[in-house]
Amino acid sequence: MNYGASAIDEAAPVGIKVLPAPCTAESAAPDQADEKTKRAQCRTESLRLAIAAQEGCIESFESLVEQFEKPLYRFLLAKTRNHHQAEDLLQDTFLIAYRKLNQFNPAYPFSSWIFTIAHRLAISYFRKHKPMQEEHDIPTDKTPRCEVMADEKSQTLWAKARCLLSANHYSALWLFYTEDMTIEQVAQTMNRKPNSVKVWLHRARKRLAQEFKLRPSIP
Repeated sequence: MNYGASAIDEAAPVGIKVLPAPCTAESAAPDQADEKTKRAQCRTESLRLAIAAQEGCIESFESLVEQFEKPLYRFLLAKTRNHHQAEDLLQDTFLIAYRKLNQFNPAYPFSSWIFTIAHRLAISYFRKHKPMQEEHDIPTDKTPRCEVMADEKSQTLWAKARCLLSANHYSALWLFYTEDMTIEQVAQTMNRKPNSVKVWLHRARKRLAQEFKLRPSIP
């Protein structure tokens, strides 16, 4: 998918933590610290790019697309369970984000804002259409989204969680673990109160704990 300057100009009017991957005890703490540092740097960089994009820098918006294309596609694929639906919603997410850049408030993370757009688009889509049958064929192209699909197939725990949990519980769990959002950011993305998100996370983990014999934790 190409979100170059020409495509954006044509569409724009004138003038919104994964369940931790297994790791050894020796490497867990340093790896987690490095990952938190990296994500903090990404949040700072995305904020800088968003502000520059608001000021008219097309290259900065293209950099934001590159940064968020894979996680947004992964999120939408998890919700739709269909490659083509996820592709369409991903494209719409970036086009709407570009059109509404002036509405982004730099006081909040850009990730929460663009994930909110994606989440609302997914909800809107399913209100208008019945979900298509889940795809079983994985494209062989070497693109970020195809790599995500192959990786998603290997994540047995998440695949089972998607079947076991309600849509809200699954989305909250995904945003909290995979996208490393705080409870407040998840609440903002899903347009719910933080206490509701806390309840969803607790119930989701309790349900998974019962299924997989894990010990649930409290956020």
